[in-house]
Amino acid sequence: MPPPDRPQHPGPPRRSRGARAGFSLVEVMLVMVVLTVAVSMLSGLVATTASMGPLQLQNALASEAARAQLERMRIEPVGKVYALFNQDHSDDPDGVGTAPGCNFDVPGLSPRPEDSDGLCGFVRFPEQGGHLRETAGDRSLGMPRDLDLDGFIGMDPVDKSYRILPLEIRIEWQHGETLRSYSLYSMLVRP
Repeated sequence: MPPPDRPQHPGPPRRSRGARAGFSLVEVMLVMVVLTVAVSMLSGLVATTASMGPLQLQNALASEAARAQLERMRIEPVGKVYALFNQDHSDDPDGVGTAPGCNFDVPGLSPRPEDSDGLCGFVRFPEQGGHLRETAGDRSLGMPRDLDLDGFIGMDPVDKSYRILPLEIRIEWQHGETLRSYSLYSMLVRP
């Protein structure tokens, strides 16, 4: 008598005699190609960084320092920025000599020989006679301009009433025998 029909359950697939566990040659080659591309890209980046000349490094330092100074200014209330970062220490909001002022250091850069304070960076506003004025004739800062937004360009100082504040953050340094500079222009707006 024939054996009773047993239900057929699919089991694990049977491997042919040539199949084995592990990676195929194609998979190994693909991994090798990906690793080769990744290593060559990394070595190119390292070579580029290592060959970056001192001037490019100094330009990068100046650019980063200017952006960092602008961020320091942006965290302050806009109405106090002029008093905090101008040349006049007598108008510092928390008392004479308490504000950062207009000059700042840029580590990694050598100040110009004639720079008396030894600091490479400074902040410049549209000033005339030591005051923020709408009539300052500084085209690089977009002046003259209605800074207090009252509808006309007046002659009086707007040190405390300005609503918009154009500025330049400038870095000047010595590179060998050459004087170098970098400028970042911006405008702060009081809400």
